[in-house]
Amino acid sequence: MGLKDVVIKEARPLPVLLLVDNSGSMANEKINTVNVALKEMIAEFNGIKNAKGKISVGIITFGNTVEIVQPIKKIEETIVPEFQAAGKTWMGEAIDKAIDMLEDRNQVPERAYTPTIILLSDGLPSDCPGRTDPKNYDFSQWEPLQRLHSSERLKKCPKLALGIGDGTNYRMLNAFINNPEVPVIKANDLATITKFFQWVTYSISKRSVSSNPNEPVIGDPKEMFGADEVEYLLSL
Repeated sequence: MGLKDVVIKEARPLPVLLLVDNSGSMANEKINTVNVALKEMIAEFNGIKNAKGKISVGIITFGNTVEIVQPIKKIEETIVPEFQAAGKTWMGEAIDKAIDMLEDRNQVPERAYTPTIILLSDGLPSDCPGRTDPKNYDFSQWEPLQRLHSSERLKKCPKLALGIGDGTNYRMLNAFINNPEVPVIKANDLATITKFFQWVTYSISKRSVSSNPNEPVIGDPKEMFGADEVEYLLSL
């Protein structure tokens, strides 16, 4: 066999899908901080060498409308726009679109590693019945989350969530994560938004170069965040 007959096999895709709240309450400093931190994360992903899992990124925003900002593409093809904030919080519709995207074999091929889903929000979903009684509503029964957690392809994928500010319902975000070992991160100030993206960047970067990128790698939250910045499922 000559050199011209050698086929270099491309690394298997490692999909990362971001669900970004750009409702009206995220306006100004919140959304600006997300814009900067997300671009820094993408730049870090672009610099990874010898990855066993090749990171690909998709972005969905939910505010006035739910928009697929970017279908899942290779990291070098990812272009992050400047998000603007306006309108309500159509999170349920965004989760449904995320499920459709990740279950689509044209976007996430069979050979891809298990996706990671990342949710950022500062409030309650406008399209959830629990909005009227958030203290007593069982968010695990919300239809979009039931669909997410029952999907054969997605129920085992790692999910990370950032709650931004006082209006966040952490029971809802814990129901999204659905894993008592992974906390919701609480951004009580803008600096924590940046730290969250650094935590995500570290976790996914380590996973991409690991011997088995199908195994989730989650950086230890205690090394990055203070006790008042984490909210575990079992503490609710």
